[in-house]
Amino acid sequence: MNTLIKAKFSFIFGRKEFTMFFVLLGMIIVSAIISPTFRSIDNILNILNQNAIIGVMSIGMAFVLITGAFDLSVSSTVALTGITSTYFFREYGFVAGIVTGLTVGVLMGLANGLLVTKIRINPFVATLGMMTIGRGIVFIVTNGFPVMGVPSKYGVIGMGKVGPIPIAAGIWLIFAAITYLVMRYTKFGQYIYAIGGSETASWLSGINTVKIKILAFVICGVFASLGGIILTLRVLMATADGATGYELTTIASCIVGGISIDGGRGSILSAVVGTLILGLILNMLQLTGVSSFWQSAITGLIILGAVGIDSVSNRKRD
Repeated sequence: MNTLIKAKFSFIFGRKEFTMFFVLLGMIIVSAIISPTFRSIDNILNILNQNAIIGVMSIGMAFVLITGAFDLSVSSTVALTGITSTYFFREYGFVAGIVTGLTVGVLMGLANGLLVTKIRINPFVATLGMMTIGRGIVFIVTNGFPVMGVPSKYGVIGMGKVGPIPIAAGIWLIFAAITYLVMRYTKFGQYIYAIGGSETASWLSGINTVKIKILAFVICGVFASLGGIILTLRVLMATADGATGYELTTIASCIVGGISIDGGRGSILSAVVGTLILGLILNMLQLTGVSSFWQSAITGLIILGAVGIDSVSNRKRD
């Protein structure tokens, strides 16, 4: 009996995503003690709502990171989606705006996937290039000026609520639950993990590694576009510099939550937990009156710490 209990505890605490979940719980308790304002339901819902865009983007990034790659172009995908969908929202209606916006993500993800798998360009170089191209297109199309005209009635997606629950947060958590099940209980999910563990071994075992990696990049692009649509419907406009720096926050959320930067380990739960940890830190900085300029510095320290811990863990396993 004791052996069984020890095995269960070893399984739980041996997985970084579960460890970080308990870290998140500890942070919530400490924050609630420090700040009475933090304990309010409105503040908790505000944390979920404010981090819904990064949360959605982190879901897609998780697929790519678990394969052992990453995507630096997600912020440009958000901006390009915003510009494109704004025009279609304004001229052709809600459905046209959604479909066109998501198509941008498919195309960006497909381009990244083909560059990495077919042309065999390093993911850093490939996605950095696509990030620059995407942002360049946005500035060319807009001349640096905001694009406005999204009907205000569509703003319910970005700013509205169903009861007390913000719609944007609901979208994030629903997709997180769906993709968690996909990654855990489908062959596609198992192939993603297998490629992250060893792409060569996966190919030798009969997995179409090229197809799976391309799909992972496409999924990442689609979720980046979904984040772009939510952002557009929150502010009812799109700007050329929109979502600048989101790619680093998205990657940081995944790594902090427990997804290994070397691939093969982590889950969608990791992406959710990491997003909430970074969001909670920002919320506490705001509640305690700390300058917002500290956010980038603290995020950078957290990334270094998370990657450092992951590297040490990998060496111990080896």
